[in-house]
Amino acid sequence: MNKKICFIGGGLSGGGQERALTNYANEFAKNGNEVTIICLFKTEIFFSLHPDIRIIWPNIDRNKNNKFVYATKLVPFIRKNVKISNPDVVISFGDWYNSYVILATLFLNKKVYITNRMGPEKGYGHFINIFNKISYRFASGMIVQTERAAKIMQSKFNLKKIAVIENILNPFNLEKLTPGKNIIAVGRLSKEKGHKTLIEAFSKIKKKNDWTLSLVGDGPELENLKNLTHSLGLEKNILFLGHLKDFTKEISNASIYVLPSLFEGFPNSLIEAMSVPLACIASDCVAGPREIIHHKINGYLFEPGNSNELCYFLEELIENEELRNKIKKEAFKVRERFTLENSYKKFESFVFNLQ
Repeated sequence: MNKKICFIGGGLSGGGQERALTNYANEFAKNGNEVTIICLFKTEIFFSLHPDIRIIWPNIDRNKNNKFVYATKLVPFIRKNVKISNPDVVISFGDWYNSYVILATLFLNKKVYITNRMGPEKGYGHFINIFNKISYRFASGMIVQTERAAKIMQSKFNLKKIAVIENILNPFNLEKLTPGKNIIAVGRLSKEKGHKTLIEAFSKIKKKNDWTLSLVGDGPELENLKNLTHSLGLEKNILFLGHLKDFTKEISNASIYVLPSLFEGFPNSLIEAMSVPLACIASDCVAGPREIIHHKINGYLFEPGNSNELCYFLEELIENEELRNKIKKEAFKVRERFTLENSYKKFESFVFNLQ
């Protein structure tokens, strides 16, 4: 029997959270379910969506309202459109919005599942943290992406039900790889993504003159990172490529991938890089990398923020092509684990109580 499912998220732009939402929405629609996506902000549609998915955009002018007024107006907007779409289940896809979705759907007799996408130890400010503590008890359950996150969130909120559902891998299927002396990192240029640590580590590499570091992404730290690059005299070695919808060429020319984040929910970009395959180094942050990488087998883990340790592992891979190839071969096996079929079955079973 087909079901009606309503996803609620910030928007449909090009981030990892939006990609995950799109993946699940597309799969539910493909399997004959009626899918609605309620967006809380007007954004571009970055990823392809199934034609049968209904999208509801807010009719509130964000520019004419400060963030507190806008947030207040979102509650009746969510409630009205959940009542209209009348879904069997509601999925709040984003930590910033979970409490608003719970409040907006109170007494509608709907199953409301919330998700933790940005990492279990991230704070959202005093007000939101208290709001979450109170409201999460009314959720039907929570979906997290790692076992580590499940333990932390359960201890924080004493949830009714919690499920660990790893993200879906969107693998790179490249016809031709031409790996050169290139290191690449993909992600929003914000403080929590740790690019400062990566640039500092790169600057300490002894034999870096032949190598380049490419940063794919944009964000509020762009100018600070460019200034740091300039102060280190590395303008010729470090390339800021901006936000690219297609960075196939850059990935196919790289040999090493680095995820330097200070915290993560689940690093999509890491498993995508491993699917190329690339030799990958990731920070051992909460949460995600430790459940993906087996240290020195299919990748490397370094202490978050530790540029010296990151530099050491970069040099180890730079100087040993045979080791890079060995790591890459093991990394490629992520394709067998993070499949759409596996994640979708877990998701469907949890929210519709099929287990």
